[in-house]
Amino acid sequence: MLLAVPTFAQTTVAGDWDLTIQSPTGTRTVPLTLKQDGEKVTGMFKGPQGELPVEGTLVGDELKFAFAIPIQGQSLDISMTGKVAGEAVSGTAQFGGFGEGPFTMKRPEKTAATTTTGTTTTTDTATTTTTPSATTTAVGASGKWDVTLKTPGGDFPATATFTDEGGKLTGTFGSQMGEVPVTGTVEGKALKLTMVAKTPQGDLTIEMSGDIDGDAIVNGKADIAGMGQMEWTAKRAKQ
Repeated sequence: MLLAVPTFAQTTVAGDWDLTIQSPTGTRTVPLTLKQDGEKVTGMFKGPQGELPVEGTLVGDELKFAFAIPIQGQSLDISMTGKVAGEAVSGTAQFGGFGEGPFTMKRPEKTAATTTTGTTTTTDTATTTTTPSATTTAVGASGKWDVTLKTPGGDFPATATFTDEGGKLTGTFGSQMGEVPVTGTVEGKALKLTMVAKTPQGDLTIEMSGDIDGDAIVNGKADIAGMGQMEWTAKRAKQ
């Protein structure tokens, strides 16, 4: 007598993915390539710091993997846990003690990548066009500023005090989490700042840019140690 033996299709995550992470510093989509050997998963996360190795497991439809981001000689451990549903994955990312946020994964679309490239080229052209007008106007950055950081959890208030000496900036950046020194430059309207925040996981380098428009700073972008970006604005504090 022959007995029918049921067969089960194994879930697979091998191949290329677009990984979108909503971190405390903003939302970012990066390429992720995974390999699978049974329940063992390995791969490569391609972020601003370069290629980072990934290790994890796939048990049933539950995918777990982790990678470490090097920061100023330290490492920030990122762990991800999600459910696989066909050609998509969704779950939660843990940011090494800095909170958590949702993530999704989907297979990349070649047509979408081509469209994105075209859009990026257009944006670069627009930026190049506006640069000459920015460098023709001398704008001072000295003084105290009320800063608003646009985070996924809402607006985060802060203050900044700058001293502008011939386009070279020094000063402080303060919030309810403390105060750190700031250095930077001003060229025309273009403002660039760098600061280092002390955290339990090590130093986090924060780079900020924006355009001074009278008594306001607009078009602000803040990059948090390459882990993500957020928008920010500022206005001169009333004396």
